[in-house]
Amino acid sequence: MRKNFPFYKVATLAETIDEIRIHKKNISRFGDGEFRLVLDASGIGFQNGSLEMTDRLREVLTSDLPNHLVAIPETFSLKNNLNWRVKFWWLNFINTIGVQISQHLNPKKKYSNAFITRFYLDYETKKHIPVILDKIKKVWENEDVLIVEGEYSRLGVGNDLFDQVKSLQRILCPAKDAFSMYHEILAEVRIHGRNKLVLLALGPTATVMAFDLAKENIWTLDIGHIDLEYMWYLQNAQEKIPVAGRLVNEATKEQNVVIPEGERMKYERSIIKKM
Repeated sequence: MRKNFPFYKVATLAETIDEIRIHKKNISRFGDGEFRLVLDASGIGFQNGSLEMTDRLREVLTSDLPNHLVAIPETFSLKNNLNWRVKFWWLNFINTIGVQISQHLNPKKKYSNAFITRFYLDYETKKHIPVILDKIKKVWENEDVLIVEGEYSRLGVGNDLFDQVKSLQRILCPAKDAFSMYHEILAEVRIHGRNKLVLLALGPTATVMAFDLAKENIWTLDIGHIDLEYMWYLQNAQEKIPVAGRLVNEATKEQNVVIPEGERMKYERSIIKKM
């Protein structure tokens, strides 16, 4: 049962990815952490809160730029293919703060799907995954890519997620509280990200930055978590397990963030800046 929380129109995973690829649109994703920061400036686990961050997230959530997509969870829609644990978790979330969230959402608007980077673990049936993965990889196929990520995110290390890109560079940012360096990171992306596809894995910082860069016509995707989801898919994981060489905020078991030796040189060559 939803307490005074309407169903919203949310595009499918395929529709959202096609909109990004065909029309080269930016995307900002809102998950539970971003919505908590929209309502409260006290912060979440890996990101300190601030009035500035709350104001900026509210600005993005209610924005309507022609080259920018605002994405919300599929669980806010009438139909979805998510498993019962995920549905129950989100129902509890909606019943707790859904009324406050709905004040910032437009029931007439069709939102994009924030789960494009969570395409595997939360779904009840998995038959959609090969098609979705193919669509995702085609977004950056033959593109010059700039990844802007937390220090231990390491997107694409040890898998083939970005094997078809034309080139790949990285800017490494703080693993926690990236928003404290927002303007410095944004300045580096302006320098190094022109005429490239910029992929952000910076939590709520990416949500805001993808919007700001849309105003400057720098193609930018808030795509954090996609690499972990892909690794879990490759490992046929049934829960959020640690991944070698990564910091997994949502995994509870002990983690090893040392990069596998065979991947180290390629990874280090791709780094052009450490913040």
